[in-house]
Amino acid sequence: MPHVSFASNLLWVMVIGLLGPSVPVIVSSLGISYAQAGFLFTLLSLGSLFGSSLGAIASDYVNRKRILAAFCGLFAVGLLSVGFAPSYIALCVTVLVFSLFGSPIGSIGQSVMLDMYPDQRSRYLSIQTLFAAVGSFIAPLLVAANLAGGLSWRWPFLETAALVLLLVVAVLLVRIPDSAAKHGGRTPLRSIIRNPTMGIAAVLIFFYVSVDLGFSYWLAEYFSAELGVSVRLSSAAVSVFLVGMISSRLATSRLVKSIATKRILIAGLSVASISLLAFILVPVVWLKAVLACTYGLGVGPVFPLIVAKASEEYPQQSGAVTGLLFGCVSLGGMVFPLVLGVLASAVGIERSYYLPLTILVLILAGVLIWIRKRRTQADTPGNAAA
Repeated sequence: MPHVSFASNLLWVMVIGLLGPSVPVIVSSLGISYAQAGFLFTLLSLGSLFGSSLGAIASDYVNRKRILAAFCGLFAVGLLSVGFAPSYIALCVTVLVFSLFGSPIGSIGQSVMLDMYPDQRSRYLSIQTLFAAVGSFIAPLLVAANLAGGLSWRWPFLETAALVLLLVVAVLLVRIPDSAAKHGGRTPLRSIIRNPTMGIAAVLIFFYVSVDLGFSYWLAEYFSAELGVSVRLSSAAVSVFLVGMISSRLATSRLVKSIATKRILIAGLSVASISLLAFILVPVVWLKAVLACTYGLGVGPVFPLIVAKASEEYPQQSGAVTGLLFGCVSLGGMVFPLVLGVLASAVGIERSYYLPLTILVLILAGVLIWIRKRRTQADTPGNAAA
């Protein structure tokens, strides 16, 4: 079963990763603007907002095997439809449809993983998101390979649909445990939402999207349009960022055994902030590629560690927690790629990257303040006596 969870997350994130590297060709073939291209990401996140949230929450109440197989099948149909969308409007509709039915496979897979390994959340979520990063890594290479072979940008979506159909078969063949919440002891969803730890995690994850997807979605177009790199190499350049992310998440799965989560977060956010500032300022293309990798190293641990911390609050309702936090990812995905697209149209992609840099610094400052307050509370006489 762990392999099915890993594959579900990998394939959903892989599809998200197909869209970004395809932007230069989509813009050219359909004759659309950066803002219109950014709207595709908004639709992707809109479908994901409802699909991932409602699907994961529903998995706490219904048979997970059946619901996962159903969503996988509908996801494959949506991907196949991309290959035949004749216009920009039709493409918008198909992106919304496949995100609505595809996003639950990632969130349900993650909720199953949390139920299976409740005592090692940080480690296994790092591994789970490592597979997600691998999916993002494969996506631009798949796009680049198809373009190098003279094929349309639509082919990677059709090829991924075939992989999703294989996943349907795998889901039907393995045993998938139902949620522990089905046996009683559920906390009302309203109470989960009101929990302060959940609130902090939700805000952090919402803004985290700007420093992850907001950065990577426009990276291929940045290398192509502003740095003059060929379309083939600019699509593959996104993989350099993902090499850093994959490496850091693999390392995090080991480091959490001996290093406090907060220290890993501070180190990662600091490295990411410095790397992004240097990425914006240096003029050398190959050095920008190196800094993109370093940036990925810093950003990588942030998402899995925040989710792990939040999921500790309600260990028997991993579906609800995952659904709510994935919903915040989707909200961020609706806002930041579009905002960066509008900024890119106005001032250029390079200058638009000052927005995620600012947000990185603010997240780092927030984490430092939070740690200081926790230390102050622990040092007070009343708390010490307690």
